Amino acid sequence: METNNFYSRLGENAQPIKEPAIGGSGYFSSPADHLDPNLFIGDHIIPEVRTWILDTLYNFWATRYQNAHAWSEVWLAGSGISYQWAADRGNGDLDVLIGVDFASFGWHNRDYSGMTSQELADLFDEELKAELWPDTATTRIGDRVYEVTYYVNANSRDIRNINPYAAYSLTKNEWTVKPPELPAHPRDMYPKEYREAAAQDIAHARKLLSQYNVLTTELAQTANGTGQWTTTASRLRTLVAQAASLFDDIHLGRRAAFEPGGSGYGDYANYRWQTAKESGAVEILRTMKDVDVTAHQVNETDLYGAPVSDAQVALRNAALWRSR
Repeated sequence: METNNFYSRLGENAQPIKEPAIGGSGYFSSPADHLDPNLFIGDHIIPEVRTWILDTLYNFWATRYQNAHAWSEVWLAGSGISYQWAADRGNGDLDVLIGVDFASFGWHNRDYSGMTSQELADLFDEELKAELWPDTATTRIGDRVYEVTYYVNANSRDIRNINPYAAYSLTKNEWTVKPPELPAHPRDMYPKEYREAAAQDIAHARKLLSQYNVLTTELAQTANGTGQWTTTASRLRTLVAQAASLFDDIHLGRRAAFEPGGSGYGDYANYRWQTAKESGAVEILRTMKDVDVTAHQVNETDLYGAPVSDAQVALRNAALWRSR
């Protein structure tokens, strides 16, 4: 019965998907000869921009935690503060990365002493994403609109540990990692093997999309609950699970580029992600994954009254409860 209910929810959520004409990534764009003038004067951050980013974070944390200035350092990072800032990516991406001294955090916030650094980083990120990002998703700075996002990485007390492409410390008002000077055609920097391997992801995503659209059409034309409908829904379930797996492999695999042993922005794991974004493959796979996730969440709500938390969230909530 649970399986049949899931299939019904899957069928309700599965609609044909149009292949995006193009994705968005500035990774291969030709660099400008200066930094974003909405953010920088020369190579120093505009004071008002720096103040706004810091105040937005610390005002948010002031209602939740004690003495955040004492245990955190805040950076701007990524291509948005590099010479590739001008790429046509819609709203500009402005990544704010926060390094936390977790020992100092625990000293100032004794109620959280039972939680690990990873559990705390996950808690911070969930709060930031749910409660702060909506307020900063369309922020006008100068003559441009930016999607400003705040993240905490458990391993980024020193941001150089995660091999950033560029990093400007707003706390210290200085560059920690200056953006590299790139050739006019950055795509030429990468080996043929990178291109060939990434092309396989794109081809796979498009094949999954084609099969998905065939199955959703068949499902819509078949009476719900018949043997043919159940068979088609089962095939669709397998397909969206494959799409979700490929998306996670590309997306989560990118972390390897920015961990100890990775080579940062030029690492294949990042190249793979950026190529998939540029081609539209990321959007294809994300959309199919969302169909799978939504069907599971609705089915779980039908059965249990709410979506079931994954094990990591349950353990963190238990640790938080014990700490308090």
